Amino acid sequence: MPGMRHVRAVLWLHLVRTGRYMTGLVNWAVIDGLWISIYVLGALMFTDPKDYPVIAPLIFWAILAWNLLSTPVWVIGNWAKFYINIGVYEEHELAGVSHNLFLSVRVIPAVMVALISAGFVAYLVHYVTGTNVLVAENLVVLVLSLLAILVISISYSLVLAYMAIITQAPAPMLDFLNFLVFIVGGVGVPVDSLPPLLRWIAAITPYSHPAELIRWASIGKEPYLGVSWEAVLTLGFVSAAVLLAYSMSRRATRYARKYGLRGIGRT
Repeated sequence: MPGMRHVRAVLWLHLVRTGRYMTGLVNWAVIDGLWISIYVLGALMFTDPKDYPVIAPLIFWAILAWNLLSTPVWVIGNWAKFYINIGVYEEHELAGVSHNLFLSVRVIPAVMVALISAGFVAYLVHYVTGTNVLVAENLVVLVLSLLAILVISISYSLVLAYMAIITQAPAPMLDFLNFLVFIVGGVGVPVDSLPPLLRWIAAITPYSHPAELIRWASIGKEPYLGVSWEAVLTLGFVSAAVLLAYSMSRRATRYARKYGLRGIGRT
């Protein structure tokens, strides 16, 4: 099947490229971990040591969730300009290769950066607190919730990439919500710990619901809206994000075919 050949080719391409840039990825991940350690050490500074067994896992899983939602924006969304400039967009159009497939599989290096950075943070938190951060009361729900965050993030990154194609603006210029989402969106802090007004803001953001499930699955902290509602809303936001990305891809394709793309291309 041509479709399966395309999948294998795209996977092979990104795996080979990731291997060639492995040193750079590790460097990026460690630097991210160092920056994140500012937040981690700040949070631990105001934590009573007797609360470390509860707070330390919350911090670790929050950081991993943050890495999974933010890194694809740069690896996928910010890559649209390069994708156009080297002329690959047009070649894939002629070859019938899915732009969604090609850009989505860019998540491989993003996940590697997220995991390495989270591992660095896990070591730091364990070293400072002496507690085990890799705790999970419900491993299945924990993994599914992390995957939900990743799927939403990939979809959002694709939307940014396609918006960049339509508006000619770099994707990071269109991305101004990720940092706010971490602070007020119920990812870095449990929703019920936020001020009342911010709780409603967190409730309408897509990442807060799988983040609440992560906290429940890791240490048993009851979600703000209850497990059932958080699960339903997580599935709803995942579906909406995927549909939005698909819709934007079709719109960007129509735009590119009608007006062309601004890019240098290859000679």
